[in-house]
Amino acid sequence: MEINRLPKVLLVFLSLFLIQEALINQFDFLIAGFSLYLAFFMAWVIQDQRNSAVVTGFIAGFILDLSPTIEAPFGLWTLVLTALSYLLASNVRAALDAQLSPLVMLSVAVLASSSALILFLLFGAILGQEVGSATYLVRSISGNALWSALLSPLYIPLVIKLYRATLTARQR
Repeated sequence: MEINRLPKVLLVFLSLFLIQEALINQFDFLIAGFSLYLAFFMAWVIQDQRNSAVVTGFIAGFILDLSPTIEAPFGLWTLVLTALSYLLASNVRAALDAQLSPLVMLSVAVLASSSALILFLLFGAILGQEVGSATYLVRSISGNALWSALLSPLYIPLVIKLYRATLTARQR
């Protein structure tokens, strides 16, 4: 990642984190909660090159670890998002078209955010974190996937525009 791009990416994810914590977490969604931050991050990473995606995953995970509502070991989100961003950028991105359609971005965002939640729960359980019942976990993960899919017409165009705005002239 270009050093010129780093402050812009940091500003985007910090702003999104504040919106998630101050606004979206206050809504009571019908089935389960919705993480705009995760869905936005996954749609962002699928557009990035491998090196930039890993740096973005580290930044986004570090910011998510700062959340006061998460009762998990510090660094767990950083680990999950860094590893998942590497897998998405190196394996999934290589298998997709050069021009990502909104439907592809929707599918990847929904599947990857659900995978991130599952990995977070697995690693958290390994580290001794309390995990809820199986029905609660399935409901939470499927509810997040449902809301990620339903609200994708709102956040995917925003992801595309903000991603392009953070690119340097050389990368465009």
